[in-house]
Amino acid sequence: MAGATVQPLDPSNVTYQFKGEDHTLGNALRYMLMKHPNIEFAGYTVPHPSEPSMNVRVQTHSSATADETMIEALDNIINVCDHVSKTYRRACGRFEKQRPAEKDASQGTMEVG
Repeated sequence: MAGATVQPLDPSNVTYQFKGEDHTLGNALRYMLMKHPNIEFAGYTVPHPSEPSMNVRVQTHSSATADETMIEALDNIINVCDHVSKTYRRACGRFEKQRPAEKDASQGTMEVG
């Protein structure tokens, strides 16, 4: 994984360090990991605000490796971000289509205060 250092001794019990990441990714990643049925424990820490790194601890049940579940959780975050982006763009498109109709309707009336 680019930007992450790994020191695996036990493939089901790994701590990852993400350089240049903070609570934004940490909380989302912990949430996605905890939703996975093979996760026994997932947590993250940001050692210090002035240190540009975030540590994620992952423990899985013996049927899955931490690397597999980490990759799946990161893929799930990407999928959620893609969905939010598509939904937002569609909503903006609908808003822009509706906007000219509202302008035309309001041009015929003048509000006097």
